[in-house]
Amino acid sequence: MRGGIKLIVAVVVLVVLFVALNMLAGGTLRGLRLDATQGSLFTLTSGARKIARAPDEPITLRFYYSAGVAQGRPEVQSYAQRVREMLEEFRRASGGKINLEIIDPEPFSEEEDAAVGAGLTGVPVNSAGESLYMGLSGTNTIDTRETIPFFDPRKERFLEYDIARMIYTLSHPTKRTIGLISGLPMEGGFSMDPRTRQPVQTPPWQMMNEIKGAFDVRALTGDEPISADISALVVAHPTSLSDAAVFAIDQWVLSGGATIIFADPLCEADLSAGQGSPGVPSAQGLSKLWGAWGVEIPAGMVAADELLGEPVLMRSGSRPEQVTYLVWLGCDKRALSRDDASTGNLSKVNFGTAGIIRAKEGAAKPALVTPVVTTTPRSMAMPAEVIGFPPDPKAVTRAFAAGDKALTLAARLGGRVASAFPDGPPEGAKVGEGGSLKESAKDMNVLLIADCDVLGDGLWARPQNFFGQQVLTKIADNSDFVVGAIDNISGGTDLVSVRAREESTRPFTTVQDMERRAQARYLAEEEALEALKKDTEERLAQLQQPGADGGSLVLTPEQEAEVQKFRAQLLDTRKKLREVKKGLRDDIDRLGVQLKLINTALVPALVTVFAIGLGLYRRARRAESVAMAAKGVVS
Repeated sequence: MRGGIKLIVAVVVLVVLFVALNMLAGGTLRGLRLDATQGSLFTLTSGARKIARAPDEPITLRFYYSAGVAQGRPEVQSYAQRVREMLEEFRRASGGKINLEIIDPEPFSEEEDAAVGAGLTGVPVNSAGESLYMGLSGTNTIDTRETIPFFDPRKERFLEYDIARMIYTLSHPTKRTIGLISGLPMEGGFSMDPRTRQPVQTPPWQMMNEIKGAFDVRALTGDEPISADISALVVAHPTSLSDAAVFAIDQWVLSGGATIIFADPLCEADLSAGQGSPGVPSAQGLSKLWGAWGVEIPAGMVAADELLGEPVLMRSGSRPEQVTYLVWLGCDKRALSRDDASTGNLSKVNFGTAGIIRAKEGAAKPALVTPVVTTTPRSMAMPAEVIGFPPDPKAVTRAFAAGDKALTLAARLGGRVASAFPDGPPEGAKVGEGGSLKESAKDMNVLLIADCDVLGDGLWARPQNFFGQQVLTKIADNSDFVVGAIDNISGGTDLVSVRAREESTRPFTTVQDMERRAQARYLAEEEALEALKKDTEERLAQLQQPGADGGSLVLTPEQEAEVQKFRAQLLDTRKKLREVKKGLRDDIDRLGVQLKLINTALVPALVTVFAIGLGLYRRARRAESVAMAAKGVVS
């Protein structure tokens, strides 16, 4: 009886101690946040925190999430919680500048109408007409609205970037101004019709229409210092640049100005090269910049890739033949950086006779080069003259020899560099009020793309007749790449610094490795069994050859022995396969027990010990403060 009472008392004491420890931890650890995830998934980057604090006036974010409709869909509920926690982090970091509202748009409610009116996308989930909403609407004090129609779990890596971009746009509601220095007829112009030998007017490129839809574009000559109201400078295949123009670009970059440069050793989109003749390279004056930055785009060399090459039709005799053109590259997930905001969400960007970006020795302060678009390792740097005129895809294939290293087609350049004009401004150059810079005043913010054909309509859009109207259908993400890159880089260094993050839901890689090893063993056993079976069947077929008289056969003792041998080997192999599977299951179970022990016992114990230690430390500090105060009063 006494033993039972002692047991009950012990249980009660443990329960009271457990509750007391939780209350102690809740009081002493309130407001303390510890992000122990790999990559600090639940902690904003420094750039995102600066963007959250940047608005001059309050911003309101409304997160529409159909909590009731999402019931029974754990993958949706988990990601919605992830989105909400990220939004809470932005609200907390803003210091009161961001208001966050969580709205549940129940089916057929006013809240659902508000979600639709805000531009959110509802995903139908059943035949009753109910839709799932999980999107974000943001407004500022002048009623500018930005919307993320639906948070796609597949794009979780860019969750922080998408929210940061929305806040940045709401903080800067006016269209950003883009300065353009270009030798390409992107605005339209005139070209020579080869049939009539008469000039014909050409419309603006669709890429220019896409850029103008998002930004104000200002054409620049390059000879004047670049105005401070320019958000980003785009340099697209200038065929001739004076030293004064190169100096203006140099000074802009050294001041930290956002810059995108399209430079091409063989620009097929350049109509000024002559009707039907090969495209001319970008202005050689740019090589002065490359030298100062520690990079180069080798003249007369283009990238070829046997895995990314695009199929084209060429005439072979009297009929067309489809061949792979190894210098027209369909850069897909294998070539696009998943960590860069300008490419991480894209599926495919088409490049044509692109150049190659390489590191170059000799720069006093070389730039930091981060590849954004590359080839696969099955590529080579090919002399442009191999392509021929007219281009011969078969000649390119014959000259191709695959290497083992990927080539860089586009890269971000960062860090601090020296001026391309160490001896001062060239003759005729104009210098701003602050004088000329000898080296970077800020980290450079440059995206270098070794191709200009990526801008041309021919590689990414196809004209189609739609009820008598010519419309362009996208076949690649070139416009999304270019417009997204301008948007990203013109948002300042804070937005550029918000890169892709790790995904919060990651696979159990240890278990997967164990399964792969077991499957490899299983496959080896299976292949051995199949080989044994085939060999035995062949021997049986030889033994069972009919006699000369064509009469029926009765199994001989040798055949019976072979059959029995095969059956015994089959049973033995099956037994081994079962042992492999059982061993795998046992290993996974042991790993599961260890993880449960760590999660349910070790981690809570460490947290409890930390809470008790922190509480005792604070109590000791308070006691010491009281004692010192009392001592002061006595004295």
